[in-house]
Amino acid sequence: MNENIGDRAEYQIRDEMEGDAGQLVELFVQLGYPASQEELSSRLTALRGSEDYAVRVAEQDGKLIGMIAFHRERALLQPTCEVRVMALVVAEQERGSGIGSRLLVEAEEWAREQNASYMRLNSGIREERSKAHVFYMSHDYNSGSIGFSKKLLTDHEQQSANKNNSSKSE
Repeated sequence: MNENIGDRAEYQIRDEMEGDAGQLVELFVQLGYPASQEELSSRLTALRGSEDYAVRVAEQDGKLIGMIAFHRERALLQPTCEVRVMALVVAEQERGSGIGSRLLVEAEEWAREQNASYMRLNSGIREERSKAHVFYMSHDYNSGSIGFSKKLLTDHEQQSANKNNSSKSE
C-alpha cells in the first residue's frame, strides 16, 4: 500500500506494532493529547489485544508521520455495527499531502469488512480543529449530532480529592 505524494518520498500504511509508541508520542502531542511513551505503549498494547480495535500508521523512511485508531461498536439503533474513529493525526509538516485521506480510507475499508453501517468520529469545536472539520466534510462526513462529555474521577483522583477536602476542614 505505498502512496506517492508528488515530490515527496513514498510512505506506507501498516498496522501499528510494539515499539511504535516512542514515535507516536509526538503525534499525540500535535493532536493535543500528550502522553508518556510508557502510558501510550500500555494503551496501544491493550488495543492490539482486541479484534474490535485497529491502529494504522503511515511510515516514511522509518519515521511515523500519521496514525489512525478506530474500533467496532455494537449498535443498538441499527442492525449492524458502527466503527468509530478514536484518533486521526498527521504530522504537521505532512498535512495536506493526502496521508490523512489514505488513513481514513483504511478505516473505512476495515469498517466495510466488519459490515458496519456507519463511520463515526468526534472532533472538538475549538478553532484549531476547523481545518479538521473541513477535511472530514470533504470526505462526506456530516455533522449530525452534539456531543456531551463529563469528566469522571478515577478512584485515585477521588481519594486525593477527599484527602484534600478533609485537610481543608481541619
